[in-house]
Amino acid sequence: MCQYEVIHFHCGHAGRRLIKHCHFARNDPNHQCFGAWSIKREWISANQLCQACGQQQVLRRAQQAQVRI
Repeated sequence: MCQYEVIHFHCGHAGRRLIKHCHFARNDPNHQCFGAWSIKREWISANQLCQACGQQQVLRRAQQAQVRI
């Protein structure tokens, strides 16, 4: 089983990050894991948005700046 950590962002979304490959994924040339995965750590990221929400916020700010001009 590959081991992951789950990050809960301020925007309400959650992300998964790989900590360690399992035995099968380490030996596979493409690091593919076809088994179950386990969550080893779980934490809350205060005042940080996920990547998708961060990109949306940047786009909104750019659009607002264009409207002001």
